[in-house]
Amino acid sequence: MNKSKTCWICGAEASTGEHMQKKTDVTAMFGTGTFEKVVKYDYDKKMKIPIQGPGAAALKYDKNLCGNCNNARTQPFDRAYAKFCDHVRDNFSALQRTLTLNTNLIFRKDKARKERRNLFLYFVKAFGCQLNDKNIVIPQVLREALLGKNYDSSFRVSICLNQFPLSFMQNFPLEGNQDQQGLPVDFFWAQDNGWFTAVLAYKRPIPVEFGEEWFGKTPSFRVGRWTGSNHEFPPTSGTLRAHAAG
Repeated sequence: MNKSKTCWICGAEASTGEHMQKKTDVTAMFGTGTFEKVVKYDYDKKMKIPIQGPGAAALKYDKNLCGNCNNARTQPFDRAYAKFCDHVRDNFSALQRTLTLNTNLIFRKDKARKERRNLFLYFVKAFGCQLNDKNIVIPQVLREALLGKNYDSSFRVSICLNQFPLSFMQNFPLEGNQDQQGLPVDFFWAQDNGWFTAVLAYKRPIPVEFGEEWFGKTPSFRVGRWTGSNHEFPPTSGTLRAHAAG
């Protein structure tokens, strides 16, 4: 829970709560209308919450961003991520064979450099929201990246395809370490949107089986193939698992 009530990106008053899983991923899985049998289960709190629709408060963090940062500033990142996910869903079988993602094919080649940076910054934003929710200081380099400055190689992303599209989405536990002043040393987190698991890490290497580490700059990168047996991500863990009730 964000106790500061300020936007973790710019420091203004927080007036909006970002989705824990991107809204476009929620609607891709469960539809756009009223949900009748979708529930959220929080393994940490042992709570089951009915979800009425894609905009349900239970699918959002507490207020953690100002309106400008959650809209004008980061909408290009959200759009790049949505297009990326559409590509994965539309080409899922082919990607299972090639295990390679080419951003020049996802975005127009003349815009790919800018759009892959936007895509990478979406993952920075998602990671920062998770740190903020746990009241962990967001590294300055990540905040500044979202404000338009250059970033280093301390943050990286890997994409791991599921063996087949799932009927649920899940946020796994945040793992990491802080120093004696409470500043982040290294952290590791992942979320599964049903088609792939995005593995996000700050100053910590990502196991090679989850795919090539990507820093938002190379056009192509190798993806991993999810087996469901890796001890890093226990299936009954985390703060969010949304699925259709049986």
